[in-house]
Amino acid sequence: MSKRFKPLITLVITSYMVLVSHAVWAKELVVAFGLSRPPYVDERSGSGISVELFKQAAGELGWQYKTLFVSIKRMERLLERGEIDVAVEMSRAQPGLHYSIPFISYSNYAVHSRNPGFVLNSMQELAGHSICAWQNASEHLELSEIVAGKEDYLEFPQQRNQVIEWLNGKCDVILIDDTLLRWHLSELNRSSSVYINNQWGKVLLPFENNPLWFYVAFKDAQLRDAFNTSLTKLIQTGRYQKIREYWQSAQQKE
Repeated sequence: MSKRFKPLITLVITSYMVLVSHAVWAKELVVAFGLSRPPYVDERSGSGISVELFKQAAGELGWQYKTLFVSIKRMERLLERGEIDVAVEMSRAQPGLHYSIPFISYSNYAVHSRNPGFVLNSMQELAGHSICAWQNASEHLELSEIVAGKEDYLEFPQQRNQVIEWLNGKCDVILIDDTLLRWHLSELNRSSSVYINNQWGKVLLPFENNPLWFYVAFKDAQLRDAFNTSLTKLIQTGRYQKIREYWQSAQQKE
């Protein structure tokens, strides 16, 4: 194929996908995001890394949408029942849905609140610690067998509460993305009611799929295909990385 025709073919494909996405949904879409995951998703300001990435990709397609912020489990139920059209930041665990290419990654750590020399050679060693995790962490990290019947394993729908309970000594180890942890600590550091201990041990979780990637889930395959085309363009042009870097630098200035 002549190289001079490749840009034209790419333009034709992109234009076709845009037309398809308009034809499939002329109505306003309903898009759900999770709760309490700044700087990725912040329901208070309606912004964040993932919110902005979706907005940019959807904007290229001319989509109009209404935004909801709900817990992960409720987001899953709403999408299964067809009460929303799109769910942002989902694992690919639910059959019958259509998932985008990898959308956003989280680098997850085990952080020990009392032992600066904390080490973790395998995921099984977590069984010996009390743990505060995010909602659905046992599914995302394949921990179900390790934490089955473990009374001191807790999951939190709101990660701000997860961090607070860990700081208050509810558990020895917190499982969390390091960007999320720094964000919440920065905010909580302004509160005199929360004591922040800086003597921690921090270990990247020895989990095969770390960093952990999440996806955008759709009820409709054609919408998914159009979104994939737009997201790929966002990545290839460098705008995806610039959005991530902007929010990272904003956090460091806090």
